[in-house]
Amino acid sequence: MSEQLTITLSIEATAEYLSIMQSQTEAEVNTACEPSGAILQIEIDANFCSAGLLTGSKLIQLGSVEVDLVTTA
Repeated sequence: MSEQLTITLSIEATAEYLSIMQSQTEAEVNTACEPSGAILQIEIDANFCSAGLLTGSKLIQLGSVEVDLVTTA
């Protein structure tokens, strides 16, 4: 048996992520820059799990995430 950590962004967090990344990527491509991407930061503690998006030096809180530890055969 093995274990797999599955992290799922909420519908709202996913929509926010996609909106931010679409705008950022479009702006970079329109100025002949290679898209820079971003860092998705997941915070897990005993009571709450959340996601943040780091673009450049700016951290944008995306909201809650669901974290599951799945055991597979």
